[in-house]
Amino acid sequence: MHIILKSNMNTMKKNKILFFMFLIGIIAVASCGKDDDDGGDDDLDCTTVTFSGVIAPIIANSCATPGCHNANAVVGDYTTYAGLEQRATDGTMEFEVITERTMPQTGSLTQTELDQFQCWFDAGAPNN
Repeated sequence: MHIILKSNMNTMKKNKILFFMFLIGIIAVASCGKDDDDGGDDDLDCTTVTFSGVIAPIIANSCATPGCHNANAVVGDYTTYAGLEQRATDGTMEFEVITERTMPQTGSLTQTELDQFQCWFDAGAPNN
């Protein structure tokens, strides 16, 4: 009987250890999930997002590049507001940049840049 009790105690200790190891593993895996800090600007004030001050520089660096939306490009000249206004105001640009994230084709925008674009689209994509 003493051997059986000792065996049961050892099994209980092993089960307890396995349970805690499992619990720690679950916590570790859960903590590896997407962090709340996705690189976006949680305190972004959309009133500070203007075409000339914020959006145009992003477009110049990411979209209006050789082979893409530069001057006289067949796919649209984004070097001026007039060149992109139609797509910015009809939802085409928002769909490609925000929803589908297929633009820019040469890379991706940061979460802050995406947030800034969303502010601009939500404001009606004004030329400000």
